[in-house]
Amino acid sequence: MSPRPYRMTRRQDLMDSTRIRILTSALAVLVSGERFSIDAVAREAKVTRVTVYDRFGTREALVESTFDHLAETGGLTSLPRAFTQSDPLDALNEFVMIFCGFYSIHRVALRRLHALGVLGRAAEEHSDRNIRRLRGLEVLLGRIADAGFPRACDPEVARVAYALTSFAFVDELTGLERDPVAVAPTVVALIHHAAHMQR
Repeated sequence: MSPRPYRMTRRQDLMDSTRIRILTSALAVLVSGERFSIDAVAREAKVTRVTVYDRFGTREALVESTFDHLAETGGLTSLPRAFTQSDPLDALNEFVMIFCGFYSIHRVALRRLHALGVLGRAAEEHSDRNIRRLRGLEVLLGRIADAGFPRACDPEVARVAYALTSFAFVDELTGLERDPVAVAPTVVALIHHAAHMQR
């Protein structure tokens, strides 16, 4: 039997491990407060800048991939669980808790990425992610409206819920002394108030 498939699998594993090491290093650079650059990430990962460019292409693509890495390690991959809840109010609560948990795990990195997102294409990519959050909220609020709270389907309520579940709002509401998870019930209560919902 030819050893080639084994060698190809091993090479893929090495490429994947290098990619993960670069993303982990990108996160470390963000948290450190150092200027975020390809050179800084390459130094942290102990690879050449050519290796970083080979895996990601551009600084903006590296920022986008870092968002994806944060989502995977911060629990956002469990968002589908919120949409499987039979009670629409429980589903909304789960949705908010997942986002607040994500903000809790990666709070410092998200602050830095938010600042980076103000510049260039990274802002557009981050905006696309936020639009997906808005669409998810619209689905959940539509289910709540169908359950007997018609005000929940008002587009203005969706915009309010979108603002209340943003990292900027949760980070500000949390302050220095609390954890974002601790304010999730307050965020849910504010959305309930906006949609005139009472259990």
